[in-house]
Amino acid sequence: MIALDQLSKYWTVIKLRSGETLRLPGPLDLTLTFNQSNAFGLVPVAGGVTRWGLIAFNLSVAVVLAFVLWRRRLSLLRLAGFAFILAGALGNALDRFRLGAVIDMLDARKIGFPWVFNGADAAVDLGLAALLLSALLEVKVSPDPNPR
Repeated sequence: MIALDQLSKYWTVIKLRSGETLRLPGPLDLTLTFNQSNAFGLVPVAGGVTRWGLIAFNLSVAVVLAFVLWRRRLSLLRLAGFAFILAGALGNALDRFRLGAVIDMLDARKIGFPWVFNGADAAVDLGLAALLLSALLEVKVSPDPNPR
């Protein structure tokens, strides 16, 4: 997932100028943006301290998840969830380290999604969905001790 994320970002940077949009059939277009903010671009990054803080946060998440993956026996679905989150955190940390910004290009504004995102962001979302599904599948329903 990290390699796919980085290759898609590299291809987009070669093919598009910043702010340029490549119209595609379907719900997605490609729009090259350089996100210097935190999640969803809500808080602008002001200088190197915040940049390095975000990198440290991404790497901390990666270390914690790697430890969880290494130390525990997990279901395949839960393992995939953690692996996708780990890949997403590392993909965006690589961008911040190399460029000081995250390359975003997946544009779903045609269907009302307001943010441009990337493969690493999608990996985190897929990972969270896998963890949620895993938790729901593991819920055990016990019989009601006081039936009416």
